[in-house]
Amino acid sequence: MGQAAGIWLQTARLRLRPLTLADEAGVLAGLNDPEIASWLATTPFPYPAADFRTYVATAPEGETFAIHDSAGFAGLIGGGAELGFWIARHAQGRGYALEAAVGLLHAVFEFFPGPVISGYFLGNAPSARVLDRLGFVETGRGAKFCRPLGQDMQHVDLCLWPDAFRARHPSLRPGPRP
Repeated sequence: MGQAAGIWLQTARLRLRPLTLADEAGVLAGLNDPEIASWLATTPFPYPAADFRTYVATAPEGETFAIHDSAGFAGLIGGGAELGFWIARHAQGRGYALEAAVGLLHAVFEFFPGPVISGYFLGNAPSARVLDRLGFVETGRGAKFCRPLGQDMQHVDLCLWPDAFRARHPSLRPGPRP
């Protein structure tokens, strides 16, 4: 059943859990918002409910998480070999993307040797800041097709190595007691 089972992650303010059909309204609202969709490379716009249901049914387990705060759905984050995220407009400006990414990357680097790749379209200053604060470094620039806009846009390619991430974001787990 796709993302129905799996690991849940908890941060100070957020709960990351596998994406389920219960997230449909939040996902559709976000991905059908031109302010969000225009920064995503491969998502169709408008984003149909049928595509969401197919994705939930077929997505690899443990790669896509719904971000929830105390009020409910706040965005999506996907991780593994590649990190991607978006935050619902009502939840933007609260540091949720960074907090969710730190939590997810700690879990990713427990089982994945890295590096993790990511990137952003030029002009997407909020994503650029988050990725910089995570420790990503630029590996190149070039044109990349933006499906929602139907055109090539300038894209910054980034990479994050586990040691660089851990240096900036030490684990919050306590170490062994003496």
